[in-house]
Amino acid sequence: MLRFARLHLSSVEDAEDAVQETFAALLQNDLSTINSADPRPYLFGILRNKVMDKLRQRYRNPVADDVNEEDLDALLFDAQDHWAPGMAPASWQTPDAHAEGGQFFAVLDICVNNLPPKPARVFSMKEFLECDAAEICATLNISQSDYWQNLSRARKQIHLCLNQRWFAGATLP
Repeated sequence: MLRFARLHLSSVEDAEDAVQETFAALLQNDLSTINSADPRPYLFGILRNKVMDKLRQRYRNPVADDVNEEDLDALLFDAQDHWAPGMAPASWQTPDAHAEGGQFFAVLDICVNNLPPKPARVFSMKEFLECDAAEICATLNISQSDYWQNLSRARKQIHLCLNQRWFAGATLP
């Protein structure tokens, strides 16, 4: 939970505060409503709201980014904009089966945490915090084109990471 909060918040102290506030909110609520088998979804729901509150209050500084989009595109695609050999997405016959084990999400977490800060924040706010584009742009103080560029960059880098760490380099024929 702390790693998730640190991804979005500018300081370690803010991330620790958000996690502590999450547990404090848990203790204030009726614990009988929580699925005792796996309370993580409930806790992350509370943490998500705490992080969004802190982002809305404090985070307005754009983040510098040093990843070159052209280098990434050159790695993924050939001159005709086709997948480079060995870079095509791996086949996902049964994505539900992959997700059930929980290992996929652990690998996805590693991939997201290895992204540069700006694309990681944009991707995580879009996919994990379920924010819309306008809210992300306003919160991070970025333009729509910067939002789309960072989201695309994050997805490409996550694709590469998942291909290497989860699918063991397997690609579509």
